[in-house]
Amino acid sequence: MVRALIFFLVYVAAGATLKSLWPTLPRGWRAWALLGGSAVSLGILAMPLVLPTADLPLVARIFAVGWTLSAVILLLAGLPVLLVRRWVEGRSRKAPEAAPLLEVPPATAPLAGVMSRRALLTNAGRAVPMLAVGTSTAGLAGGSTGFKVKTVEVRLPNLPAAMDGFRIGQITDVHVGNFIDTQYLRDAVAAMNDAKVDLQVMTGDLIDDLEQLDGTMAALETCQAPHGMLAILGNHEHWRGLEEIVAAYEASRARGSPVRLLVDESHTLEHAGQRVRVVGVDYPISGRRGMRVKLERMLESARKAFQGVSPDEVLLCLTHHPDFFDLAAERGARLTLAGHTHGGQVAFFGLPLFWFVFQYMLGRYRRGDHQLYVSGGTGHWLPFRLGVAPEVTVLTLRAV
Repeated sequence: MVRALIFFLVYVAAGATLKSLWPTLPRGWRAWALLGGSAVSLGILAMPLVLPTADLPLVARIFAVGWTLSAVILLLAGLPVLLVRRWVEGRSRKAPEAAPLLEVPPATAPLAGVMSRRALLTNAGRAVPMLAVGTSTAGLAGGSTGFKVKTVEVRLPNLPAAMDGFRIGQITDVHVGNFIDTQYLRDAVAAMNDAKVDLQVMTGDLIDDLEQLDGTMAALETCQAPHGMLAILGNHEHWRGLEEIVAAYEASRARGSPVRLLVDESHTLEHAGQRVRVVGVDYPISGRRGMRVKLERMLESARKAFQGVSPDEVLLCLTHHPDFFDLAAERGARLTLAGHTHGGQVAFFGLPLFWFVFQYMLGRYRRGDHQLYVSGGTGHWLPFRLGVAPEVTVLTLRAV
C-alpha cells in the first residue's frame, strides 16, 4: 500500500506541475485522458498487492512503467523550470525601471523585457512534457528490444600461451521476472553457445520470480561450453529466496548439468594443459538488511574463496559487486568479471549518467596487471535503458 500511495502522490504532483507549465494542455478530453492514464497505471502497479497471482500482460506492465517514468521525468525537469520562472518574475517585479532606450519608448522597454523572458520560459515549460514522454519512450524501447552480443578483447601480460584465445561468455543481472522471461535467458545462453566460448559464467541476479525457477534452470542447462557454466549469487538471490535458488542449482548439478554454483569457493579446470582456477564470491549482504557493502564480509569471502590458490594457475574471479575487484587483484586474480550496476542503465556518449554511484560502473578497469570488466547487464528489473544496451559479453583473453 505504501508503494501505491507513492505512485499516487507522484501522479498528483506531476499533474500539478504539468498544469503550471502548460495551463491549456490538461483541459477537456486531454484532462480526461491524463486522468484515465494515471488511474489505469496505478491499477496495474497496485494489482500485485490486491491479486498476487494475477498475470498481467507484458504490454500492460510496460505501459504502467512508461507512464510512471514520464511522470517522474516531468517532475525532475519541470520543477527547476517553474522555480526559475518564479525567480525571474519576482526579479522583474522588484527591479527598478531601466534607463529609457532610444529604440523603444520608455513606457514599454521594461515590459518588453519581461514579456521576452516570459515567452522563453513558457516555451521551455511546454517542451518539458514532450521531453518527458520522448525520453520515457526512447528508454522503454532501449530496454525492450533485447540484448546485444558485445565482444571484448582482454590483453593480459605474461598470460600462458595455452590461454591465448581463451573465450569466456558472460551473462549477468538477467532478472527473470516481470519483464524478462525464461526464453530470453535461453536465447542469451544460445548466443554464448553460438560464439563457441570455452567457459560460460553467470555473475548474479539471475531471477526475481521463483515461479519461473524451473524454467530458468532448464535454460541455463542448455549451456554447451566445453568447461560448462560457473555461476555466483547476487543481491536479488538473497532477497527473493536464497534457499530455493541454491537448492535449484544443487538439483541441477545432481542431474549432471554443466552448471555449477560457486559460493565463496573456487573451481579448477584444465585448458590445453594449463590449470585455471575460477574463484566465485558471494554478495556481501544477508537478507534485506545491510545494504551497504561491508568490507568485513568481502574480506571473509576472499579468505574462504582464495584458499588453495597455486602460483602456476591462471586465476580468474567472479563477483557480483565490482567493488570486490581490489581484493581480487591483491590476491592475484588476472581478470575479474562483475555486474550489479547495470551500467547505470543511462549513459550519454559512453559516460554513465550516474557514474558517481559506484567506484566501478561500466566497462574495463585496470590495476597494474589485473583487469576488471563490469557488464552493463543482460536483462533488467525495469525496462528503461538509454545508451547502455543489455549485453551478452564474449571476452577473449590475449597474451601481451
